[in-house]
Amino acid sequence: MVEKRNFLGETPEERKQRRRGELVDAALTLAHEGGLPALGVRSVTSQAGLSSRYFYENFESIDDLVIAAAETVAQELLLVGFETLHAPGLEPLQASGDEILDLFKAGIDASLGVLLDDPRKIALVVAATASGQRMRQHLTRLLEGFILGDDDAAQVGFDEARTLYAAGGLVNLVMAFVSEELSLTREQLVDSLARLTFGVISDGLPPGGARP
Repeated sequence: MVEKRNFLGETPEERKQRRRGELVDAALTLAHEGGLPALGVRSVTSQAGLSSRYFYENFESIDDLVIAAAETVAQELLLVGFETLHAPGLEPLQASGDEILDLFKAGIDASLGVLLDDPRKIALVVAATASGQRMRQHLTRLLEGFILGDDDAAQVGFDEARTLYAAGGLVNLVMAFVSEELSLTREQLVDSLARLTFGVISDGLPPGGARP
């Protein structure tokens, strides 16, 4: 059975996903302009140029939209970061400690760029995480899932315990940086995050040394 399409060539599910993206984008813009208090069903749908019907088609509440927007940002930066990690095509079991450390730096810098290149994303994530630990824990679990689902991560030494430890540190340090609680340059932050992450698996991977 062929799914019905409209004149734009979209399926109903594709239209729903497009409208969801427009609502998330509207939330990013409004959060940047006025913080989370600027987010309401009426203001978000007005910004997106949609009716409230389409808001409730995708979200039960503004809180759900905030979580979805933060997840969208996090998934985007994680996808970019992990694509960068895999781009050189190094075989993890053949790579030296220095090569893995450099890959960490490249991946972290690429991920950070997604956040820092759009002030709206910074504003939304900072506001969402400032209200408590729930959102930070949510983002930490999201990062854990990406790491544990990556075959190369397991090969270089990330088990469940090390992944939890690394993910929590990465999320908290990045949030401290974008909230201006951490006095580091972007380059210094990337270097610190890469070295701290590398340290989690460094018992068998000395920088500069070949893998045993």
